[in-house]
Amino acid sequence: MRTIREMLGNDEKVWVYLNNEDSWKEFTNMAEAEGFHFGELPVERWTFGYVIAVHINGDMGHLPMFIWCRSFSVDSEKCPRKLDFSRYIDNEDDYYCNESHFTCRLME
Repeated sequence: MRTIREMLGNDEKVWVYLNNEDSWKEFTNMAEAEGFHFGELPVERWTFGYVIAVHINGDMGHLPMFIWCRSFSVDSEKCPRKLDFSRYIDNEDDYYCNESHFTCRLME
């Protein structure tokens, strides 16, 4: 089975898309077992989020939806690799996110 550490590879951080609460539960079980953490927050206080930034030093954090959606714009700066956790765990070869999976729009 693939691990979160393997998902990071040599990258400093990756952004991980979680499509539902079941994938969140699987992700958090793996994260806890591999020593990842949300600062000093105990595991029982971790809350679901669709996009998690995972850092090589073990830190994790929720990525704001606006940043995630905006990162798919053609004018966005270089971002960390964006991965679909469900496809990664299912051992699919292509587990990168090429679209946000969400609809958003800037209001003027």
